[in-house]
Amino acid sequence: MKGSIIWNAQRYSSVLILAYLIYILSFIFSNDEINFFSWSNFFLSFEVRFITSIVFIMIVMHAFIGLWTVGTDYLTVRTLGFLNKSISKRANLLRNTYFFIFGSLGLVYLISILYIIWL
Repeated sequence: MKGSIIWNAQRYSSVLILAYLIYILSFIFSNDEINFFSWSNFFLSFEVRFITSIVFIMIVMHAFIGLWTVGTDYLTVRTLGFLNKSISKRANLLRNTYFFIFGSLGLVYLISILYIIWL
């Protein structure tokens, strides 16, 4: 992956997540009384569902970039060689397993959230 694209993607995704949080908080603070019906009507609108879906895609992307950075920085032959020589021989296997586990968890998380939102 190209460094500048990854850096920009993570920074812009965090700005979008912050904007979404401000949007939700503005709804909460602008209403005098929040009850089940007003909250449901707000979140059942197409616009909020769409924006929420985009934000959760950004959350998964943001998390994956962070975990990818950790994996490529710390799960290397050189870095693991400082801990133990036998572990360093399996660095590629550990890194690929790490990416598979967190990639799968991110995908399950995203599918679950999108299913809940659009159910």
